[in-house]
Amino acid sequence: MNPNRQLCYSLEEVWEYYELWDTERRNLPYMTDGVVVKINSVLLQKQLGFTQRFPRWAIALKYPAQEVPTIVEAVTIQVGRTGALTPVAELKPVQLAGTTVSRASLHNSDRISALNLHIGDTVIVRKAGEIIPEVVRLLPELRPSHAQLFQMPSCCPECQQPVVREKGEAVTRCINTSCPAILRGSLIHFCSRDALDINGVGEKLVQQMVDHNLLNSVADLYDLTVERLMNMERMGAKLATKLIGAIGNSKTQPWPRVLYGLGIRQVGSVNAQLLTERFSNVEELAAASAASIEGVYGIGPEIAQSVYQWFQVPANQSLIERLKTTGLQLKSEVKTQTTAKNNLQLVGKTFVITGTLPTMKRDEAKDLIQKAGGKVTNSVSAKTNYVVVGEDAGSKLEKAQSFGIQQLSESELREMLEQP
Repeated sequence: MNPNRQLCYSLEEVWEYYELWDTERRNLPYMTDGVVVKINSVLLQKQLGFTQRFPRWAIALKYPAQEVPTIVEAVTIQVGRTGALTPVAELKPVQLAGTTVSRASLHNSDRISALNLHIGDTVIVRKAGEIIPEVVRLLPELRPSHAQLFQMPSCCPECQQPVVREKGEAVTRCINTSCPAILRGSLIHFCSRDALDINGVGEKLVQQMVDHNLLNSVADLYDLTVERLMNMERMGAKLATKLIGAIGNSKTQPWPRVLYGLGIRQVGSVNAQLLTERFSNVEELAAASAASIEGVYGIGPEIAQSVYQWFQVPANQSLIERLKTTGLQLKSEVKTQTTAKNNLQLVGKTFVITGTLPTMKRDEAKDLIQKAGGKVTNSVSAKTNYVVVGEDAGSKLEKAQSFGIQQLSESELREMLEQP
């Protein structure tokens, strides 16, 4: 519990405390952007209840973000794994909220048009949520005579292929599946912790392997050998062997993680789990219509259309065929009789995990619950059956208590999973 707290008996006292910390927060060893005000009566908390996401008995009073002027020296374009082109303002370095800021996202062409941004403009910058630098507005009266209007490029800066902007979307995209930026982003996502969790394969190594033409798709990871890796600079036999081992271990990751790792637009880890509960293998999902995919509880029309269209692309179909030969889990595990008995314990039960568990990571607990037939969600609702509680549990625990949801410790969860 934070020692910097105070019991207030009136709104005036709350406001005085808020104003006090507007200056005192700068002496804290961590960043903070506001004060949380809570009603401390449990009875009133239960009466007030929750909205879909937040308690009605607590509110965050935010401090105005620090704003500073600086000059836009250039605008560069970043290409993400989905092909989205994001303009980034390259700024004259300036001190802001305790750090030196030299770059800020401009989001998309609509934002640039609204700002009427020119290279050389003086802009006001702040940190959104005290973390992410953003351009708030510009000062046109300070615009120099040599300032040049910035326009989004018509070709991808990575592969030089034409870019498109679909009707109704603010984002400009590269649609060349062979674009190096898309390839790098796809590989990094595929190897990330929530996907295939290939330890040691990060951004720098991916860049190096792409530069050495070792990887042209995620399927190429499974064709790598120790000898091929050792052709790269600063790559010895020991490290190469370790990386090949990590890639091999990824073949045991379950079908939901593989689906998430494919990087289909709008398919996060939760949506991947929902889809794989309905479609037990990649063939079923690939053959499904958009209407059938939308029929999955929790999957909306945009997600369904995105999944359907992904599987209609010939290059993606070829990728799936290659991945089938690698030994990846592209279908749900075949359950043994023992597993089937265990599944009866958690089928139809919904869990939420909050706080730090004593011996397990949250992902490990999540996998155990799902393998036993249960469902794990990120938010507490009236449909939640159990909340698994660890140390430093936050608002999820409080919300669970207001609903009267049963709480489980890690040991109690293990006992439940071990029941015949």
